[in-house]
Amino acid sequence: MSGPRPVLIIEDDSALAETLAEQLGHEGDFEPAVSASLADAETRLAGSGARYDLVLLDLTLPDGDGREFCTRLRRGGYRMPVIMLTGSDGEQDIVSGLDAGANDYIAKPFRMSELLARMRAQLRVYDSSEDAFFQIGPYL
Repeated sequence: MSGPRPVLIIEDDSALAETLAEQLGHEGDFEPAVSASLADAETRLAGSGARYDLVLLDLTLPDGDGREFCTRLRRGGYRMPVIMLTGSDGEQDIVSGLDAGANDYIAKPFRMSELLARMRAQLRVYDSSEDAFFQIGPYL
């Protein structure tokens, strides 16, 4: 797939969200969008013509739990990779995040190069699935 990949960052820590968006934008492979709440993320995902190839999702957000949101995404038919990026690194947190439908789980603090490698790995799997969208010129 050519062109930058749309990524939705759902993170309420504005400094971290800004840094992530900046780093992903500099890579050239990603086109980041940021939501500081689950309500905003839902609005973005439901928007006309909205398409995100990957979601970076925090667990603890001001208006809800990222695990519950991930479960709702999956039940709603969203199949793009979801990587939970959170400060909760206990075994039960990781298990519940993956059981909620996340494709990967990364604890903060994290190494940016590792996050990028995991994103690329998840996108390779997604691209070879039947759930991927491919754009050819103006057509999806």
